[in-house]
Formats: sequence, structure tokens, C-alpha cells
Amino acid sequence: MNSTDEVSRTLRGTVLEAFPVRDGHSGVLIIEGIDPARVLEYWRAARQVLSTTGRWPVAIAPEWHGDFPVVSPDQLAELEAEVRGMDDTRMFSRWINDLPKAQESWHPYLESCFPGAGLPVAMAADLPDPVLDSDVDRWVHERVMTDLSPLPPADQLQSDIRRQDWFQPDSVDLALLPTSSPWLAGAWLSYFGAESDPTALIAALQRWNIRWDAELVASWGTMLQFVVGSRPQHGEATWELAGQLLAWAGSLQMSQWQLALVLARIDTWFLHDRP
Repeated sequence: MNSTDEVSRTLRGTVLEAFPVRDGHSGVLIIEGIDPARVLEYWRAARQVLSTTGRWPVAIAPEWHGDFPVVSPDQLAELEAEVRGMDDTRMFSRWINDLPKAQESWHPYLESCFPGAGLPVAMAADLPDPVLDSDVDRWVHERVMTDLSPLPPADQLQSDIRRQDWFQPDSVDLALLPTSSPWLAGAWLSYFGAESDPTALIAALQRWNIRWDAELVASWGTMLQFVVGSRPQHGEATWELAGQLLAWAGSLQMSQWQLALVLARIDTWFLHDRP
């Protein structure tokens, strides 16, 4: 739909029926002034009429979002071709400053996460000293998969990514993008973590949508929020997915093993990458 009047008529009978719809330029239509505390509710209302509008909804903060780019059909076709078959190295490139550390420096961390589980002694038997951060991360994950009894409390793990802690800007609009694709929607959006390679993020959005039914709900410039239709099971699937998300969420401040445990328990994702 390209008419604001058509969209307004389609929204009748939904929670969005009283909100004005305006032309946001570059083919984007805007539903103005939704409640920041009810973003997911309003997004779902627009998502439910996707088959009629043909427009993917994404919540944006108007004070942070500049003009939408003009994306032509030819550009979309080129984008789809470039995304198709993109390798994981480009899609999930992740920089890690990984220097060896003395095992002793890990003891307070392990005891705080797993009190009384004896992980410092087990690490001495299993890993070299000094040891790389990435090796400790992987080792903790494997230990937890072997014995789930020492898991940290769920609330402690989920504090950085769960739905209850999604960011709420002061004002929110709902952008109706001129595509029905949950991943091509990224062509009209900006995310700080993707400034060097926005096409790779769009490829990641496609991968996550196909594999996990992940759908983009909100784009706040340095943050992305998703709903997810399929949870990975504890194990290699969660470990791999956690690494993929951390490649795009350098400011999430979670270890890969922690995020892997969280992903098996939640139906929303929150990615964060800031300067």
C-alpha cells in the first residue's frame, strides 16, 4: 500500500486505528506517536496486517532517525543477490582482544558465577596456565552442558537481553517500510554496529529469520530488538547463535557462554553496539 488513507482504513479495529499515518518520504509511511511502553503491542498490530499493507513495521525513535534512504527495486535485487550465499566469515566477523591471563585471575569470576562448584580446581586440570579468554568461555560452556546443576539464576543471566529490559526512548514512531521482508527491511535502517558493512547485517537478518524465525521489531540506532519464533536448544546451537549475535552486539557485555544459556530461555533478542 502506498496511500496513507489505505493504511489508515486497514488499521481500523486495531489498537493503531486512532494514530495518524503520514508520508515519511523515500516510500516509507509513518504511524506517529505510539506509546514507548507498548512498542511490542503496537508492532504486533501492524505485523498482523502485513499481508494487506505489504509493509514491514519497525519502531524507530524520531529524534535519532534521519531521512530514510531511497532504495530502488534494482538496488533491492542487487542486495538479494549479494546476500545469497554470503559466507559466515563476513557475516559474523568478530574482533576479540584475547591475551593469555593467569588462571588465578579467573577464580573470583568463576566462584561468583558458580559458588561451591569447584570450577577453579577443574580449570587447573583442563586448561593451560596462562589461558586465553576464549578458551575459558568455551570451557565454561562445555562444563555447564555436561552438568546443568550449577547454572546461575535465570534473572541474573537474562538481565541484559530479556524483554523486560528492552530500551524505551522518550518518543516512538512506527515506520512502515516498503517491503514485506523482515530482513530486507534493514535496507532502510541504520545500526551503528553495521556501519562498515550494512549488507552483512542484512544477510545475518535473513539467516536468523530462516533459522530462528527472528523478526525485527525496533531499531534505535545503536540497538536492535527482535521477537523470535523458535528457541535453540541448549548445546552447540545456542553456542553458535550466541557467537553470531555477539558479532553484532559488541556492547552487550555478556560472555558467549552466558548468552548461549539465555537464548534457550527467551523469545526476544536485544542487540547493542555503540561507539
